[in-house]
Amino acid sequence: MVAIALPPPLLQPQPLFHQLDAGTTLRRLYDPSRFGATGVSFRHFGPLSRFDHQREPYPRTSNDADRGILYAARTLSGCLVEVFGDSKVILVGSWEVAILTATRNLNLLDLRGTGAIKAGTVAAVCKDSNRQISQTWSRYFYDNVFIYGEIDGLVFGNAHNDEDAFAFYERSVNDFQCAISDICPLRESALRMEVECIARDSRMYVQPY
Repeated sequence: MVAIALPPPLLQPQPLFHQLDAGTTLRRLYDPSRFGATGVSFRHFGPLSRFDHQREPYPRTSNDADRGILYAARTLSGCLVEVFGDSKVILVGSWEVAILTATRNLNLLDLRGTGAIKAGTVAAVCKDSNRQISQTWSRYFYDNVFIYGEIDGLVFGNAHNDEDAFAFYERSVNDFQCAISDICPLRESALRMEVECIARDSRMYVQPY
C-alpha cells in the first residue's frame, strides 16, 4: 500500500481545479434524524467523514460553528456506495435523497487522476480508511488560501466505485437550491427498482423495507 504522508508537501503544489457550473444538479443522501440534517444543511459536528475539516483532530469530535461540510455525488449510486459501501447493507430507514442545484459557479480542488499528486498528496488519500490523514489534508487545503485559493470544496473519486464524489465547505453554504419537490424518501416505491439495481451491481444488500 502506498504511503500517504501528512502535509505540508515536499514540493510546491501545482493544483488542478474543477469548475462546477451554476445549474449543475447533484444527489445528496442524508438522514434528517441525525445532526438536524436538511436537504442543503452543512454538518458542523466532526470530524467524522473522509474530508471533514473541523479543527478538533480525529478521533475527538466537537461542534465547529465556523466549519461545515456537505457531501454529494452525481448519481444515486455514488451516494449509496459512499454511505453504505463499508457495511454492504443499504438501510433504507429514514434516509432521504435530495437533488441539489448549484446557483453559482463553484471552484473545487480536483483530486481525480493526477490531481491529488499535483495538490501535494497521492490519490490514495481519497481511498484510504485512515480518516485522520485525509481530514488533515482537507484542513491543509482549506487553510492554505495562498496555494489553493478560497476553494469551495473538493471533487474526488470515491473509494468504492470511483464515481465522482464532492465535499463542499461552508464557503458554499448559500449556493445550493433544493425545493421540497426535490426531496424523496429513500424508501419511496418509485426508487425501489433503482435502489435494488444499484445494490445488485455494487454487491450490496437492501434491508427489507
